[in-house]
Amino acid sequence: MKMIKRLLALIAALALLSAAALAETAPDDVMATINGVAITRQTYESYLQNLSEYYAYYGYDVTSAENTAYLRYLSLSTLVQLTLMDQKIAEMGVTLTADELAAAQEEGRSLWVQDVSNALSYRGVTSESSEAERAAVMVQLLADLEALGYTEESYIAESVSSALYLKLEALMVEGATVPEGEVQYLYEQLVEEDRQRYAEDAAAYESTCQMNAFAQMTGMTEYYQDVWYIPEGYRIMTHILLPVDAATLEAWSELQAVYEEQQILLEEGGAITGEAVTAEEVENARLAMLTSTQAQADEIASRLAAGESFASLIPLYTADESMNEEAEIAAGYPIHMDSIFCPAGYRDAAFALAQHGDVSAPFVSDDGVYILCYVSDAQGGPVALTTELHAALHAQLLEEAQAALYQQTMAAWEAEADIVYSDEALSFLPAY
Repeated sequence: MKMIKRLLALIAALALLSAAALAETAPDDVMATINGVAITRQTYESYLQNLSEYYAYYGYDVTSAENTAYLRYLSLSTLVQLTLMDQKIAEMGVTLTADELAAAQEEGRSLWVQDVSNALSYRGVTSESSEAERAAVMVQLLADLEALGYTEESYIAESVSSALYLKLEALMVEGATVPEGEVQYLYEQLVEEDRQRYAEDAAAYESTCQMNAFAQMTGMTEYYQDVWYIPEGYRIMTHILLPVDAATLEAWSELQAVYEEQQILLEEGGAITGEAVTAEEVENARLAMLTSTQAQADEIASRLAAGESFASLIPLYTADESMNEEAEIAAGYPIHMDSIFCPAGYRDAAFALAQHGDVSAPFVSDDGVYILCYVSDAQGGPVALTTELHAALHAQLLEEAQAALYQQTMAAWEAEADIVYSDEALSFLPAY
């Protein structure tokens, strides 16, 4: 159903079947007739132009021969299907309830207000514009839109039409089901695919997790990729990041960076020009970091020896905002021997600890001084098929079954309909 709704959303958004287009009676060439109802060249070309502009907006090259051919096919075949759906709506007596009609009309009004508002902004109307300026632009905008066949009434009519199409589609796919065992079968397939992808490649697993976090943060959920297998070998860590004054941290960072660059240069057979940074200078800067946080580190050690838990001390001492809330502390931080997204030295310090509950000595990293606690071992292997995940997979399979049934039903309607294509239409339809 989602696939079908996306198609109709595109149609509604472009207003391709506006009242003006549907009322087209000019004696154009006819591209096709469906049970005696004609699709004129003007209607077809209007649809094709809007569809091409839509695809071009999203970066497709609509001038290429391949894409041009596909868009010609898609435009005509969609118009044929919509004409058939109009006929089936009348034949089957599909209507909207009073509440459904009111909701569709309200949606049309809302879309109209939104599009007009966006168009006003595009034409330079801002919150600082005067009422007279806004009114003048509005008059011209409404005239331009009406000349193109777009009015509030046409938006409402299009929204009502879309609601009728969706109601018809619900009838078309109501027999779709998910066979017993299909969810389990799909789950096992997904687990095996991710096992092959991640079992021996924690870096690939972490890259996917990083991408998913970015997708959620930015709202770009289309880039989110479900993960069905977690590599073995992860430890759950918590930590305290002791704050270091900016000057001390900067001195350490700069010396460390220059020293590493010089070592790479020497390994490649190059020569250092200017004053070299020595290992002793780097070590002194590192010790300065530890010295600047020694009082806090001693206090933490004393409180741990007195029986306080490491978790209870984190919010009192850490400078890391990503681990200072109860939920974040409880979840901890997963770390693997092959982890790629962790502060310098973090991985080695984490795996130097022997038992759950062990706490590391303070160590210097890129953003300060860390103290780690080895909390537990993470469970690797297949992600559990919870009730929620089962429902999500079932919904996915049902959507696929509905899409297949929709296509089958539409194909049957087309087969039984009296459809006559023009010679021009026949010249590009067979390719698909």
